[in-house]
Amino acid sequence: MSERTRNREDAVVRKAQIIDQALQIVGELGYYGFTIQGLAERCGISNAGLLYYFGSKDKLLLALLDEIERRGEDRVEHLVAAATQDAQSSEQTYAATVVLLQEMVAQFLADVTQTRFVAALQLESMNEAHPAHAWFRDREAETIDLFTQLASPWTDEPLSAARQLNALMNGLGQQWLRAGETFDLVEEWGRALRVVLPGPGAR
Repeated sequence: MSERTRNREDAVVRKAQIIDQALQIVGELGYYGFTIQGLAERCGISNAGLLYYFGSKDKLLLALLDEIERRGEDRVEHLVAAATQDAQSSEQTYAATVVLLQEMVAQFLADVTQTRFVAALQLESMNEAHPAHAWFRDREAETIDLFTQLASPWTDEPLSAARQLNALMNGLGQQWLRAGETFDLVEEWGRALRVVLPGPGAR
């Protein structure tokens, strides 16, 4: 292995370590509660060494959000395709839609540190001055557009249903965190989903 290749691999490992530690710290303290120095100390590097990878605290935050988005898209990309194929029957389309929406919530359980990170930032970023304000605004719009498309076959008011689904997904996730993860989040989400999108023959 060449020295250049080794250095490149070391950089990838170090960057992944920074991301993992930052997810945990921001999930605990919020964006305004963590410092570059505190994160650097936890990673065992200098402030300058950390900033070498991300440039600034704001850029680090946006890099974390982009990484979370990438991970989520990798997990559900094929499910989105299955739920939005026009050639499927109503029963198949509805079943694929339910599987997709269930998987989106199941991801909350798969990485609780990441879930806490996102929940903390969602509340903080209501402030327009927050560096992640535009990121969350744009992603919410994209999510509602997808949910509107998914809801269209099952309701006369798909945009309203999409907003309800988005609110229920985030709200139940926050309740689950506050309750110490003591109730079945996926089961509760399934119940809510059947109310908002009861499926074929319900219209």
